[in-house]
Amino acid sequence: MQMETYSGTIESIHNADVIVCGGGCAGVIAAIASSRNGAKTVLLEKTSVVGGTATNGLVGPFMTCFDPKGERQIIKGIFDEMILRMEKKRGAIHPSKTGQVSAYGCYIRLRHNNLTPFHPEAIKMVMMEMLLEAGVEIHLGTSIIDVIKENGKITSLIAFDGGKLVRYSGKVIIDCTGDAWISMKAGVPCEMADPETKLQPMTLFFWIYNADDKKIDEYLSQDEENRYLPYYKLIEKATAEGNFPINRNKIGLYHMLNEGEWRLNTTRVQGLSPVDEEDMSKAYIEGLKQVEFLMDFFHTLPGLENARIAQSGANIGIRESRRIQGLYTLTEEDLIKPTHFDDVISLCSYPVDLHPSKGSMTGTSYKKETTDLAEVYGIPYRCLLPLKVDNLLTAGRCVSATHEALGAIRIMPSVFAMGQAAGTAAALCIKNDCGPKELDVKLLQKVLKDQGQCMDY
Repeated sequence: MQMETYSGTIESIHNADVIVCGGGCAGVIAAIASSRNGAKTVLLEKTSVVGGTATNGLVGPFMTCFDPKGERQIIKGIFDEMILRMEKKRGAIHPSKTGQVSAYGCYIRLRHNNLTPFHPEAIKMVMMEMLLEAGVEIHLGTSIIDVIKENGKITSLIAFDGGKLVRYSGKVIIDCTGDAWISMKAGVPCEMADPETKLQPMTLFFWIYNADDKKIDEYLSQDEENRYLPYYKLIEKATAEGNFPINRNKIGLYHMLNEGEWRLNTTRVQGLSPVDEEDMSKAYIEGLKQVEFLMDFFHTLPGLENARIAQSGANIGIRESRRIQGLYTLTEEDLIKPTHFDDVISLCSYPVDLHPSKGSMTGTSYKKETTDLAEVYGIPYRCLLPLKVDNLLTAGRCVSATHEALGAIRIMPSVFAMGQAAGTAAALCIKNDCGPKELDVKLLQKVLKDQGQCMDY
């Protein structure tokens, strides 16, 4: 019998059916789904705010949840319920109303249709409402520091809540940490691209107000390339003169809900590791320096001369870090064929969007044509199931996928859908007294469909 023990002094113990590790986009939805389906569920989040990338990171809008023609919404379920709730609070616009090429999507044509602009405060409030309504036991400010494993299963997690060590024991664990922290600690084989040669860079999002929307639109309408690569000519000129130090060939700006407000996806931090604390400190500091530079640079750009900063992200945005090795590894070829998986748990249509580890190209420059990629492709349940641990599920950017495939499924709508699948699966495991790998996938698919999710190619 293999058993690992923890020698520290534990001051309190919590027991649950399902423990969700990480309260970001995947974790929140996983916890809601698990609890709604009858499992006693605990959510552990290291910060004081749920929502992760969408709240602390200021990342937005939600990329497309429709097919490329905008005819069919392919990601619904809890994700759609959340958007409708935000819309009632005047904190979002439903993607059925935003159309194809628009300022909400930085005027990009490549599958940036039917996006969802939202206010970060709205999603923060709605997520908390939905968690509480579902009966999730929420522990904020709680950092998981160790994993206890016995006979191929995680029996408990050791966490620090800011004042004491706490043991959380559960029957099914869901790793929504983004960096596969729980999986790695439990002995799951993981991989990560080299930050200096392949790993996608990090970005510190920020938000501006007092921009001139009409002037921006008029300037960017001068030619097609200028709309797809906003202000690229002025950036080329400034770069040639040594006055633009950021490896970016455009200003990535996404209109928010209110007049004159835009999110900026323009900073770029390359060559640093998202799983190294020293690198993450350097990354955030560098991101802030770039934000400060850009706010000065904007005063030279038509429509942004009088822009002011409203807020920068509390966390830097991470596109890619550790990925688990699971029962199946999703590949780019699966997205092109597409592979029709018998165990599909979510659909997606976003392109393979790889921002470079070096250089200034945009992310979607990787695929200038859409003909290679199927209009709609699926994500299989097996991608959520790590090797070597029997009672563990994953959801979010740490699932089993290649570097290229992750470039397509890392967007927030897909992450929400994976979270719903993982949480639902965990609850069904409790009901049926089985592990995630033994769960009847047809049952899981039926429950997901009954609860609003789409899985028909």
